[in-house]
Amino acid sequence: MKYLFIILLLIISCSEKEEYILDISYYENCDFIEEEIYEVDLFEGYITLEMNSAYVPDFNFTDSLLSDYYYLKFSNDSLKGIYVITDANVRYKINKVQPYDSVSFIEYPFSFNISGEKACVYLDLLKTENCDC
Repeated sequence: MKYLFIILLLIISCSEKEEYILDISYYENCDFIEEEIYEVDLFEGYITLEMNSAYVPDFNFTDSLLSDYYYLKFSNDSLKGIYVITDANVRYKINKVQPYDSVSFIEYPFSFNISGEKACVYLDLLKTENCDC
């Protein structure tokens, strides 16, 4: 009887941990800046986007993985990849964007015009991966 109680206790505690692990994948803190894309220029290996602001990499502001780049996701349902803003021209509000993950390499170059679309700019790569735009 004593062993049966211990086995039941182990089964219940293990099942609760599995549910807890599944809950970790849900991400609530999705801080991002919503942008509108005014002009797009595709070039070899990168895209230049004219938006409301320019996002220059900043060594003073780093994410949890110590990256100083800004990450970008498009609100268009057809574009699921993550892109990284590697450089920017502040005066003209032009951002140099490159594909970051394998999905974005497949999507680039785009088969349709994304001018006038919305985009989300993230500072933290983990938030970019776990949040939707």
